[in-house]
Amino acid sequence: MPARRARFGLDSSCVIALLSDWHAQHRTTLISYEQWLAGGAQPVIPVHAMLETFSVLTRLPAPYRSTPETAKTALQQTFSRTAIIAGMGPEGIWDSMDMLSRLGLGGGRVYDAVIARCVVEAGATVLLTWNTKHFLPIAPTGLVVREP
Repeated sequence: MPARRARFGLDSSCVIALLSDWHAQHRTTLISYEQWLAGGAQPVIPVHAMLETFSVLTRLPAPYRSTPETAKTALQQTFSRTAIIAGMGPEGIWDSMDMLSRLGLGGGRVYDAVIARCVVEAGATVLLTWNTKHFLPIAPTGLVVREP
């Protein structure tokens, strides 16, 4: 039986930077992403991060805003053949709410927790993000959170 490919997670901060050549972190993100792929690793993007990316790309101020069709096409062309789009079932949702309530966290941290859990459940051991401070306190055991 062949070994499973290594997997790495991406949050929306990385996906947006990867797809936006005007973004300050584009080049660094692109180089890192290409290195992961060249090493045989497979990207994992949680459903929430994918939809958040689409939302951000289509609501940015001009001249950076993409049309919905352009954003969809960029996401499909970049990830449809390579990435695992990860989700979470009801048990994961309840477990995540339990963890967040124990830590006294709400608001946007809810989505960070969902992203971290989804990438772990999909087999990723690393999460690439430009918001490491948001993920470090809530990262599941064994998940390395780092910038690209």
